[in-house]
Amino acid sequence: MSMNYDQVLIEWAHTYNGYERLAAGPGKLYELLAPLRQEFDQHGMVPDWAGIDLLRGWAFYLVRAHRHSGGYEPFTVEYPEVYAIADAIDKHAAVTDADRPPARPGN
Repeated sequence: MSMNYDQVLIEWAHTYNGYERLAAGPGKLYELLAPLRQEFDQHGMVPDWAGIDLLRGWAFYLVRAHRHSGGYEPFTVEYPEVYAIADAIDKHAAVTDADRPPARPGN
């Protein structure tokens, strides 16, 4: 039996520790990611200026927020922007195989 895509994304997002790599703790990471979230909220797109580490940190932040909220909704329902983040990482010129998100089923 294969894992569902939400679980695969959760495991992938946890492979990058945004608290160690970008900002010490959830509050500081939230502040650091504010410009990305604001642009996404305004335009519905991941900003093209965002680098791999910021994008990976954003995915990490979302998966941690999902866990701390209780995870009652599926990850991609609670945070549908994770699809856009994963797509932006996958298409980024500086992506490495280690950064690349898991392929979406059917793609």
